[in-house]
Amino acid sequence: MKIWKNMSIGAAALLIGWSMGASRAGASEILYDGVGFLQGTQSFTDSFTLSSPGTMTVTLSNVAWPTQLASLDLLVSSPNGGALGPELDATNSTATATYNVAAGNVVAQWFGTAQGSLNAGVYAMEIQFQPTNPVPLPTSIGLFLSGIGLLIWQRKSRNAAGRDGSYGLSDSEGAQTA
Repeated sequence: MKIWKNMSIGAAALLIGWSMGASRAGASEILYDGVGFLQGTQSFTDSFTLSSPGTMTVTLSNVAWPTQLASLDLLVSSPNGGALGPELDATNSTATATYNVAAGNVVAQWFGTAQGSLNAGVYAMEIQFQPTNPVPLPTSIGLFLSGIGLLIWQRKSRNAAGRDGSYGLSDSEGAQTA
């Protein structure tokens, strides 16, 4: 009878933990994060397939190594909708832009011109996507409480089993009998 009581306490703790973990949290996704080398005048393109509408944030940096690029720009577009916003100019430092995007393909094209004696330069870019309808993630407090409930249930079960002195061992395994 006591085992059923302990199991019902454990089940109640799990149910409470599960119900508390049903909130929504926003999980952003990094679509691109990299550093590139540009020599002379070059252009790069990358496309992304988005499964839902959301917000895309692009950060483009002109890294001053060995010398800063003479120009560095980015254009974000979709195949059926054209440019999603104005051209992003990161010639002098770092530029950030946010775009509202629909589900489907999105294309990022960045281009620049190097300068200096090496005619070369470095850029850094990060593209993050935040869906409009975020994916549900469990909250940590619900997981914590369900874990504590299971530990309490396990301890009570071990204490109840250990009272007879056997601790789960049979007589042939070295348990002492009274």
